[in-house]
Amino acid sequence: MKSFALSIAFFLSTSVFGALPGVTEFSTSPEKVTDAELSALLHVRVAPADVIAIGESVHGSSGFLRIQTRLIRYLVVNHGLKLIVWENPTLRSLELGRWVASCATARTPAPIDVLYWPTVSDLALWDWVCEFNLSHPSDPIVFWGMDVWDRPWEHYSKIQASGVRVGIDPLLLKSISTFCPAHQSSSWSEIEIIFGQLQHDGKFLPAADYEKCRASLTTLLNTSRQSGVEKKKARDPGSDRAFELAISASTMLGWLGFYNYNWSDDILSWNERDLAQGRNLMLVMAKHDAMRAILSAHTSHISHNRSQADWWGYGDLKSGISFFTAMTRKKVFNIALTAYEATGTQGDWSLPTASNSLDKKLHDSGHGFAFFLSNAAFLPDHSKWWMQNGNFPGPYENGVELIPKDHFDAFIFFERSHLDKALPKRDVWQP
Repeated sequence: MKSFALSIAFFLSTSVFGALPGVTEFSTSPEKVTDAELSALLHVRVAPADVIAIGESVHGSSGFLRIQTRLIRYLVVNHGLKLIVWENPTLRSLELGRWVASCATARTPAPIDVLYWPTVSDLALWDWVCEFNLSHPSDPIVFWGMDVWDRPWEHYSKIQASGVRVGIDPLLLKSISTFCPAHQSSSWSEIEIIFGQLQHDGKFLPAADYEKCRASLTTLLNTSRQSGVEKKKARDPGSDRAFELAISASTMLGWLGFYNYNWSDDILSWNERDLAQGRNLMLVMAKHDAMRAILSAHTSHISHNRSQADWWGYGDLKSGISFFTAMTRKKVFNIALTAYEATGTQGDWSLPTASNSLDKKLHDSGHGFAFFLSNAAFLPDHSKWWMQNGNFPGPYENGVELIPKDHFDAFIFFERSHLDKALPKRDVWQP
């Protein structure tokens, strides 16, 4: 009888639970994971990190957003990280950033439509952020965006107006207004005309003028950044304006670079965007004199990129975090959120079928909501693993094949993570 009971116990532990070696299965919902549980898994790993990056493999999926909220709360309260940076445009994010700051004195509804594809599951985080700032007015959370999908004419306007106030050489500002594409535009309909020409020509022409534009924006970026650093050392309040000018120059370099290659080279196009993301993260941290920050973005933007991976079939795209690390030499600890079955604001995933699918392996082994590090004992089963990162049925197993430890430090897996309810949104690429 005793041997029979042991056999039943063994069957239950392997067949029902099926725990893979090195994987920690959570026994509760994301909101109820305790600080003690998170500390046991994360404390020694995030304590020395300058940036903790949380990557969702699809936008707007409820499970991902709920554990993201729980992780951010843990990092703010237990590790003192107060700067939150988002995959969201730099200028457009100012509205939400001002709202976060205003929570130090009063609670008002969050302008949640500032975010890409907001959902009901986003609300819990911002409710908590506001409550935190209301109770910590002298040491509040600060919010910024790092992405490039703003209205370019607003950045150009800011460059001209702030450039004068920061003391930028008028000839440099004149060069930007003369040579930079779309500088005279003031609407998306006007910019669509430029895009039409781009599709025909392949790149911004004349090429010499475009290179003069990039050289001028790069000089502006470096000059205003240095001005911001010097003013901050002197406790000059003008440092904020100088850093924001640098952020506008960086963002426009990314926006122009993306579209310059958009119809000719996918890798160069997306890399220009991510290079701007990395620069903007660096500039935002410098602006706020923040030694540490939390970053939330798609997994493709937070990967370490230490080996090649074919993202969406475009090729070996580089992430904002890889550029950030190369520029600053700061330490990043990143966590990839992934799932076997997911629904997001951009569509549904097709279920994984590859024999080396990470999500399928975890699902087939009985995991439902779990954490593991990139050196987990089961990972040597394959040299590379497919990980879900797509938004619709298609090739490439709807994801990316990679060496886990070369791209992410840790993973949180969901068997299912579905869209809760989409909220009214602004246009993402042409706000």
